[in-house]
Amino acid sequence: MDEETRFKVYKDWAERFDCDISSMAIPNVIVREHSKSLKGYNGIYCFFNGTTSIISSPTKYTSYIKRAISGRYPMETFDSNFLVKSIDIGKYKVIGPAFQGYIDMASFLEASSLEVVELVTSNQLSLLNDLRKSCSETEWEHSSIEINRQPILARISDERIVAAGSWRVEESGFLSVGILSHPDYRGEGHAKAVVSALTRKGLEDGFTMHYQTLISNSSSVAIAKSLGYEELACTLAIRILE
Repeated sequence: MDEETRFKVYKDWAERFDCDISSMAIPNVIVREHSKSLKGYNGIYCFFNGTTSIISSPTKYTSYIKRAISGRYPMETFDSNFLVKSIDIGKYKVIGPAFQGYIDMASFLEASSLEVVELVTSNQLSLLNDLRKSCSETEWEHSSIEINRQPILARISDERIVAAGSWRVEESGFLSVGILSHPDYRGEGHAKAVVSALTRKGLEDGFTMHYQTLISNSSSVAIAKSLGYEELACTLAIRILE
């Protein structure tokens, strides 16, 4: 990945937290009140790039977190148990850690040429309902697929869609790739072929591509890394339920 792309990625994260990009290049723990981009989120959102930890929280919790992080290394503070104890909450939901991968044309490693098609006809799109029924609603939401929004790329086998994906445009202008694969066809390279095709399409149009998935989803992380996506950060969200 070239330095210009890396700078663009970290500049985007710095703007999300309303902090200086230079502070993200040194060992540091930064605690911020939620910026405009996180306003209204009732929870704590954390970022870690291997060097710097950034913790964004509602105003009422920042003083508690600042006291808790005193003398701690950045990696120590990127921990849901540590953060929950620092603010003493009862009900919460942890989402993450999540892999935040990015790629540009210089680092793209295209997958082998399994045929991938763009879904454009009503008959093709109707097949998506069967794929959707085979997966959970959460998996469908994470796929970034919206029936009326192009592109939707897919692998078709045995007269059914075995993997499909799309992207959403982020505020940064990056394209965030989503993928959904049929449970009966996983591990056969279909999802990787679709992600590869989406990545190439976006890169050829001049975009930086983004891939987000839970670290615990090792197969999804493996797809991203095999195509050349570089892990530039991990994130962690703690949604407060009380």
